[in-house]
Amino acid sequence: MLPSDFQDILACVPQAVIRLGPDLCVEWLEPDFNAKTGMDLKVGDPVLSILEGGRGRDALERSLREGRGHSGYVITAGLKQMRIQARPGRTGAAPGTWLLFEPSGVDDEVAFAQALQEIAREVGETLDVDSVCKAAVLAVVRCAQVRRAEVYLAEEGQPLRRVAVSDLASSGSPEDALEDHADSFEAALVTRQPQIGVQRGYGDSVGSIFAAVPLLSPRRAVGLLVLYKEQGTSFSLRELELWSAAAGQVAVTVENARLLREAQAALRVREEFMSIASHELKTPLTPLKLLLHSMERRLAQGLPVEPASVLKSKRQVDRLAGLVNGLLDVSRLEGGRLTLLPAPLEMGHLVAEVVDQFRHTCERPFTLTVPRERLWVQGDRDRLEQVLVNLLENANKYSPKGDPICVEVEVVHGDARIHVKDRGIGIPAQDQARLFQRFYRAGNASHRHFGGLGLGLFISHSIARLHGGSLSVASAEGQGSIFTLGLPRMPVNEVRRLPRRVLLLDEDRSQEVVAERVLRAGGFEVLTAHDGVDALRRASSLPVDLVLLSSSAPPTQLGLFLAAFAELPRARPIPIVLAGASRPAWAQPEHSLCSRPYREADLLAAVHATLGPSEERGRPEERTSHLERVPQEALMLP
Repeated sequence: MLPSDFQDILACVPQAVIRLGPDLCVEWLEPDFNAKTGMDLKVGDPVLSILEGGRGRDALERSLREGRGHSGYVITAGLKQMRIQARPGRTGAAPGTWLLFEPSGVDDEVAFAQALQEIAREVGETLDVDSVCKAAVLAVVRCAQVRRAEVYLAEEGQPLRRVAVSDLASSGSPEDALEDHADSFEAALVTRQPQIGVQRGYGDSVGSIFAAVPLLSPRRAVGLLVLYKEQGTSFSLRELELWSAAAGQVAVTVENARLLREAQAALRVREEFMSIASHELKTPLTPLKLLLHSMERRLAQGLPVEPASVLKSKRQVDRLAGLVNGLLDVSRLEGGRLTLLPAPLEMGHLVAEVVDQFRHTCERPFTLTVPRERLWVQGDRDRLEQVLVNLLENANKYSPKGDPICVEVEVVHGDARIHVKDRGIGIPAQDQARLFQRFYRAGNASHRHFGGLGLGLFISHSIARLHGGSLSVASAEGQGSIFTLGLPRMPVNEVRRLPRRVLLLDEDRSQEVVAERVLRAGGFEVLTAHDGVDALRRASSLPVDLVLLSSSAPPTQLGLFLAAFAELPRARPIPIVLAGASRPAWAQPEHSLCSRPYREADLLAAVHATLGPSEERGRPEERTSHLERVPQEALMLP
């Protein structure tokens, strides 16, 4: 027997209670039910008539008809969210079900402020990004008029990633299909304003209305807070303002968590770098110390120092200097102090010179492919050579012994492109995006097997960008890599203004002076030297367009010159003009002739006829598929 004041006690309980019969109609309801819930319901009314259609109502109906207990959320006809619990009657009692209604959601700004406090309390307990987002969505659905909340984070260069979802809906629901409302998400991130959209329904579901609220930290948009309501009730402008404030609170927390994670990662990188750096610096120091000790002991005994020991010591010193220079370059780059000394460079010549150095020091084949047209760029010769050397050293280091390394120079969309291809260990796909970061090394390139500080590619990438170019990679693990250096070409009108270079060798000083004066007056840059080998050494830094040789030079001097000329690293053949009364027996048919003593008209006519007009300098021609050299047969003397 219930006490007489039972009804008074029910009025103090926030939950509203009704009793349903088997037909899902109201058999009994407490007197204050309508006041508590805002629903107009009386005995005999079907309970489903006061609920909005949707997934929440569908789940409740199934449970009632199957006689099961239920707990969930529904939207009332008055567009309020209610938490509802269904308890079937006891066995042996009259058939029916008890329903408990509990208000859910904020109805005013005071309640919303309480929600913000709960979010702050939840997210203040951890700085783990995923935990922060999970706590936020749980706080939202407990306090807001929404049935579902999600958080998506935007990583730089990556698609949106969902990191948290409230537990009020199955994690396998159709709403997991991000592409359904990707446009709204993108618009929210770009405009930095909340966006309203409709999530289409599946099967008998009528779908949802959602609001994508950007998470705005002081620096950037870090992601989205996505809130769902049952279709039929939307978000007011005031709600969006309030949820934007809540999203800002979550964003700041997420950003702080990220900063902490990045700081921890930086500490781990620093510790790993210090470990690798100490190992790499000790590697050359240990053998250098032993070699110096051995040389000191031999000198103390009056014995000569072996040249091999000196060479080995020099290699270790060079290696140590390279490591130190790498660290200095990183410091200069980060401080903005790495300066360039740009000058016109012909990339085919520079690449041929660098490849030639490796050809003589590495026990593997190299192939070089260049276009016949010259590719001029404005660049710092030493820095670009540093990039090429680094790419070739990596290709040599990570490739099986004896496998070829292919270098190709080409023109793509008006830019010079240099490709370095190897058949080495390759780079895992997950490592390629971070390959050009400082101190980063791919997972399959342990420093115990492959030396290095992980700085070469970072420095090379930075140098390429300082030149207005790029450095990229295409690779597959176990199948080799292709590194591509792209540089902007010099404009054609600037290339045409560059003087062409003539290497002049004449045994008669007075004739040499005459030829130099005539050629300089004709707009040519002239290199002269009485020693042919010295002239070639001075000409190695920039390509020579033509060689002017006196055919009457002494055989010894001419032989030294031509022998050195045959070994000059270059990408293209260099034409020769012979100055003299007749063609010597060793000359080739393609060698042009001009009179000597030099006469201005004859000399300029012979040079221009051999080189062609200067306006053709930038014209594309056929390609050559090897590192060209003057044939040895053309250099034989009688």
